[in-house]
Amino acid sequence: MKNPSELKDLLSELEETSGGYFVDFITTRGIQAGIIRLHPGEIDTQEPHSADEVYYIIEGNGFINLNYKNHPIKQGTSIFVPAGSEYRFHGNTRDLLIFYALGK
Repeated sequence: MKNPSELKDLLSELEETSGGYFVDFITTRGIQAGIIRLHPGEIDTQEPHSADEVYYIIEGNGFINLNYKNHPIKQGTSIFVPAGSEYRFHGNTRDLLIFYALGK
């Protein structure tokens, strides 16, 4: 874990380590946090998690399908996803950059 983390460094790490989809920058016994970058047309492959989650849209726009209902999202949107919820980001026409944090 690098502390503090710079967004530009995390984006570089995305390209190098995970094919450009997500990277964790905080992983402790109690919390996991990171960045997701979803390119237009890319499938969000996340599965429901056993802990509550928080997402914040850093840039881009599109939709989140949360428990089978679409909600528009854009830069500055925050989203709470209760544990066990079905959800997917989709419908973005340019890169969607998202901060996430969840309990463990």
